[in-house]
Amino acid sequence: MVSQTCHQCGASVAADEQFCPECGSYFDPMGRKPSRPPGDVISVSSDGTYEEFSLGDQPPDGDEAESEPPPTVSASDGCPSCGASNPPSNRHCQECGARLSQAPLPTAPRPAVQTTAGVRAALAISGLLLVVVVFAFLFNVIGGGGSATSTTAAATSTTKQTTQVAVQIEAIDAVCSHEGIGSFACDNVRSGTDDEYQINWDEATDAEEDITIKLTFRSPMTVNNIIWKGIEDPNRFKQNYRARGITVKAADSIREYSEELDDTPGAQDVRFAAIRTNWIEITINSAYIAEVIKDNSYSDLAINEIEVWGYDAPSSAG
Repeated sequence: MVSQTCHQCGASVAADEQFCPECGSYFDPMGRKPSRPPGDVISVSSDGTYEEFSLGDQPPDGDEAESEPPPTVSASDGCPSCGASNPPSNRHCQECGARLSQAPLPTAPRPAVQTTAGVRAALAISGLLLVVVVFAFLFNVIGGGGSATSTTAAATSTTKQTTQVAVQIEAIDAVCSHEGIGSFACDNVRSGTDDEYQINWDEATDAEEDITIKLTFRSPMTVNNIIWKGIEDPNRFKQNYRARGITVKAADSIREYSEELDDTPGAQDVRFAAIRTNWIEITINSAYIAEVIKDNSYSDLAINEIEVWGYDAPSSAG
């Protein structure tokens, strides 16, 4: 086989090789001589880059050579750069010129994430705001003293008062401008009776008399609402007159409250409120006309019951 002589180290190299197996020097296929001075060679590393080194230094003696650690990659393991097989005596790959005794280069660590100027500014502002909030909190706790405590107590007291659950207020007395017909007396509008309160509506309107109902309580109460109850049976409800327009007032009322009731049987809510009162008075101003149901119709106005809902009024100031 035709061979050629390495122009760097003088080793005999096969004619079809492009790199010296001893020093890794490159053979130009065009036959041009290298421009580098003798003694300097270029070796290809495992990552494809070139490394320049010198052959001017003498190889170490036997003892020193034996003390050097063995190469991390042997020729028989294959070239770490191109994977080509090489004779065990080769120090450089005869295919690509890479150093066979060079271990794979370590992978560079991933660079740390760098924050931008905008992110750093946002973090600084957030930190400043946190300091201000903490300082304000400490100032209120330490410097506020008793005033903060009293304010909290007052707020708690107000909350308890406004969140009381309304219950039905007992009316100890019921007084009406018309006593009622027979057993359908005025007192039947109070809770606990099964009978109704009825009056002759035609006679009352002909006499232009006010029809009022006054309920009295045992102690001052805060009124939340009123439940007006008509006859529940739909036929009997329509056969009688039914209250329509009413006005309500209480002991602490500045003016009367007016409302028009629905023409429906059963209970309906009247949103009347009073803060502190011993009584309420309801005036019936108009009525729905009685209808003929099953050949019957009556001239009476009928009310099943009136319930007042609320809770004990707060103690008066002073």
